[in-house]
Amino acid sequence: MTGAEVLFSEDEIRSRVEDIAAQIKQDFEGKNLCVIGLLEDSFVFMADLIRKVDGEVLCYFMKADVAEDDDRVTRVKKILYSPEFDSRDRNILLVGGVLDTGITLDYVMKHLLQGGPALLKIYYLIDKPALRRISISPDYSAFCVEGGTAGHWVGYGLGFQDRFRNLPFLGALS
Repeated sequence: MTGAEVLFSEDEIRSRVEDIAAQIKQDFEGKNLCVIGLLEDSFVFMADLIRKVDGEVLCYFMKADVAEDDDRVTRVKKILYSPEFDSRDRNILLVGGVLDTGITLDYVMKHLLQGGPALLKIYYLIDKPALRRISISPDYSAFCVEGGTAGHWVGYGLGFQDRFRNLPFLGALS
């Protein structure tokens, strides 16, 4: 028993991932695709997505080490890759879990764009535009949530205190 309120069922998630995967296939048709997952929240979502995309798919992961001070000022301390890669002339799809303030995404996008990719598109599982501190939007999102939830998002790869990532649904802990 997790105590998580189910917000999106396993079937709803599967359906949305299939719909977006079809759009990504169309947008990247005829191009080699380099998918970069933002750790930790994207790994389940990314795995399901890449299995639905035809053609050659290169997979990488990156982690942005983020800190927030007492005044709620967020800053990115460093970016880690596994392994480091050259983004020059690559067709990149950056996959993330929850997009809220946009601060980390803005930093990561600027970092990737410095490498000179041919194409960079952003896909988030959950987009929460009401929480933005920076004007930025993903190219794709499985679920756009206007307003807050009663607790922390968990399941389908999203965790709270490194737990609950294995839940097959998306939910909120109260």
